[in-house]
Amino acid sequence: MTIRKAQVPAVRMASRRWLACSLLVLLAVAGPALRAARKETWLEVRSPHFIAYSEASEAEAREVLRGFEAMRSVFSVVLPGLQVDLHRPMIILVSRDAESMRRFVPRQFEGKDPKRPGGLFWQGQERNYALVRMDVNLQDDQPFFVVFHEYTHCVVHQNFPELPAWFDEGIADFYGATQVRTKDVFLGRVPLGHLRTLQGVRMPLEGLLTVTRDSPYYQEGSKANIFYAQSWALVHHLFLDEGARKAGLLGRFLQALEREPDALSAARAGFGDLKKLENDVARYATKSVFSFWNLPLKVALTGADFQVRPVDEAEALAVRAEFLLYSDQLQAGAALAEQAKGLAPGQAATQAAWGMACLRQGRYEEARGALARALELGSQDFRVPYHLARLPQGSQADAGQVEAWLRRGLVLQPDFPDLHLALGRELAQRPEAQEPAVQEGLEAVKLSPSDLVLRLNFGSLLMSMGRIREAEEVGRQAAQMASSQRERDMLQSYQEHLAKLRDQLAARPVAPSPAEPGGALGPSAPLAVKGAKPLKFWLPDSLAALTGQVQIAILEGRLDDAIQMVQAALPKAKGQYEKPSLKSLLQALKARKAGH
Repeated sequence: MTIRKAQVPAVRMASRRWLACSLLVLLAVAGPALRAARKETWLEVRSPHFIAYSEASEAEAREVLRGFEAMRSVFSVVLPGLQVDLHRPMIILVSRDAESMRRFVPRQFEGKDPKRPGGLFWQGQERNYALVRMDVNLQDDQPFFVVFHEYTHCVVHQNFPELPAWFDEGIADFYGATQVRTKDVFLGRVPLGHLRTLQGVRMPLEGLLTVTRDSPYYQEGSKANIFYAQSWALVHHLFLDEGARKAGLLGRFLQALEREPDALSAARAGFGDLKKLENDVARYATKSVFSFWNLPLKVALTGADFQVRPVDEAEALAVRAEFLLYSDQLQAGAALAEQAKGLAPGQAATQAAWGMACLRQGRYEEARGALARALELGSQDFRVPYHLARLPQGSQADAGQVEAWLRRGLVLQPDFPDLHLALGRELAQRPEAQEPAVQEGLEAVKLSPSDLVLRLNFGSLLMSMGRIREAEEVGRQAAQMASSQRERDMLQSYQEHLAKLRDQLAARPVAPSPAEPGGALGPSAPLAVKGAKPLKFWLPDSLAALTGQVQIAILEGRLDDAIQMVQAALPKAKGQYEKPSLKSLLQALKARKAGH
């Protein structure tokens, strides 16, 4: 690894020549109106770790994938031991030009002076999308900085559950400005615009170190610019300043971060004199020459490393439709998905896209039919069996079929955390399978330790089995992770449900069986009344705590309480899924009470 220096003018980096082949180096770390007159002609190109769908040439798609593979390699070299393979597939959409890209993100091209981005990134629950275009002028900008930045977040969050906001964003900006050349990689270049920002008003260092994700300095335009620029400067100083490296400041801080729950306390323990560090970083940020790492490009892909196949018009429409659905352009996405299905109803990809569109619109019966058809047609998309299993099944559902769908999904995507949690929920409904259920939940948390929602959902699974002590431990872990107001609200709701369940246990003591095995975090007594059977139903993850409470009430024979819980939740329902799923559950509960 060679450290080189770059000359940087006071306001702007010197112009640099990027080879066209490294243009799409998304190496990061880091009117969709229908146009029937234009026939879609795409290619699918796969590298060892990524998938690209390209409207451009095969050669350009390969170069994009080489860039991603190169960045993956950089992470492995700079941070050995890092888990660099994401649990959610990365789909890269390669557009020829601005007009082509506009069909995916029309809002980005609106107005008198539109942004016309060269690259965008979406991090989703089941997929990550990178969208890039091939006609950008690399002399004038860092067109894929956003893509690199967000990809960095994906990798970092997968490995480190809790990082202070300044460190999280500073690392993302550090890797976001990476440049891939023909034979080497430049890591640690200066993000354009940051030096200009650093010439103005700055935050005190202690203020920077204590910014949280619900702070104005994280959320509001000009304040956020200051926060991001200073976070980058501090991280760049820790990584590349000779004095900071010799003092081992970064290593000391990371060790302190493991011991200290408070970000400011960890900074004082790791960095020592914060006033001195503040002055050092201020001087560092005004330099005219910045060091960066020059790494050899070790990825040597040959033609045999790429799999290429043509994508017909119907499947290309399905690809576009799914991106629009993921980027909250529901109406346009559903229209494209319906058009794709009409062109090729016998294709697994078009049926899957139509199923996803119906699912997001709350049209569950149509979604079930389309997804089942996609599976019959040989779909290799793990989302197909996963969502089939999660859809409301009705009173005649075959529990074995649901479990089979989930296990099929795990064959297709064995490291997808939500599949393990869903299987845990399914197994939890059988008393003899509670230990395997807990193990599936633990595996989900192990795969995605920084996902607070996933952790709380695991806790709700434990609550549904009456495993109070384990659910309390999950709550304690989550309390250390919650950093935004939304996360704190979710945690409060979880703790409230846990307290109600604890009160119910105190009022209804159940003698544990002498043969009862201990749980993952200690034994606890299950709740159930003789003859009570669980009810098959589905609620979205945002209602996971309610799921556990309703199932417990059912197992205790308290159907009236369960009905009241659902009725109380209905007026507060949000989004596309909550209200339809709650109404479906309410009907099922009333039917059970009536004896149907």
